[in-house]
Formats: sequence, C-alpha cells, structure tokens
Amino acid sequence: LGGGVGSVAFLQLGVPSYRISQMAACGGEVLDAYGFVNAVSPAGLQIRAIVGIRPDPVMFVAINCADVGASRAFYEGLGLVEQTYPYARPSNGTGPFEPPQPKKSVYLGAATDSYSMGVLLLPLKKKGKKIVPTPALRELVIVVEAKEGASDIIPKRMIDPSGVPIVTVPFPAWAEEERTMPHTVQDFEKVQAKEQGKGR
Repeated sequence: LGGGVGSVAFLQLGVPSYRISQMAACGGEVLDAYGFVNAVSPAGLQIRAIVGIRPDPVMFVAINCADVGASRAFYEGLGLVEQTYPYARPSNGTGPFEPPQPKKSVYLGAATDSYSMGVLLLPLKKKGKKIVPTPALRELVIVVEAKEGASDIIPKRMIDPSGVPIVTVPFPAWAEEERTMPHTVQDFEKVQAKEQGKGR
C-alpha cells in the first residue's frame, strides 16, 4: 500500500470452527492464530475469525479512521447508530479466544437490528499516517430504509472519510434482489449454465 494504512483493517467473522491448514491450502496467508486467527484472504482482505456463535456470522468490518468523529457522523447520516460492541463468545472479550473492543473505537449498526453486520471505526495507531483504499474491497453495501412514498429506489454511491466506496440500497430494492438471487450451489450452477448459453 505504498507505506500507507489500508482503509479496511479487517473483516471479523464468528464461526463454529476453522481449519488453518485449509486456509493455507486455499491460498490464504495465516498471520497468527493464538486463540483466534488473523489471516489474509486470497483476494487480499484481512480476516479475523473467532470461534463463536452470532446470528450473523459476518460480525463487522473494521475501518481505519484519521478522524473517528468525522467517520461516525458520516455513518450516522446513513442511519447507523452507536451500539454495544458485539462478541461471539460469552466471555465478552475477557478470555484468550476473543479480543476486547479496541480502545477509543466506535461500533455502529442498524437502528432496527442489533444482530446484523456493523461497522467498527478504529482510530489510527500512528497519527499522520496516510489512509489508502483497500484494493480487495470493491464497495460496502448498506441497506437503508426507503422514505415513505419515495419512488426513487436507485442505489446511491459515495466515499466515506477513509476512502471506502459506499453504496446505499433502499430496503425494497435489496429485498427484491435477495428474493431473486441464487442461494444454493444448484442455483449458482443454473445461473452459470444460463450465462454460458447466452455467450454461445
């Protein structure tokens, strides 16, 4: 990243189990695995995996911020609210298998659902460091409530203070996409076969 700090620090997952050997076999790079594992995915995105249970296994995306206050105001403007930091284990960050909430960080989530994926805003460890976009993250999609009677359901694109590409999608549009998108291996195979058929 040219000496800069990536805009995305890591994506945190709460998983029933993991296999370090399988991560490496699939092209990932394991950074450390003392209680929980920090790894870099084949695409280049840093992942933190914790053995634990969450309603949504994708817990949050951690974003490096030059100004946490400015980033907080940005995300609150999209409808997110500050919430209690989520944990995947009952020890709530007091044991060796899950770290506590980073100091001076702010966790934001959907106002209507405290169990869905959220955003963790992290202050830079070294002030003055330049934050650069994380190439592995194309965009972060945030589902927002549609205004009552609004006919405009077109997704809107913007950049957050850390340079993370954001797309806001009104709930009706997201629900329709969720309804029609493939959910199983068989569904994906049907879509691939259909696309291959178009290319002939």
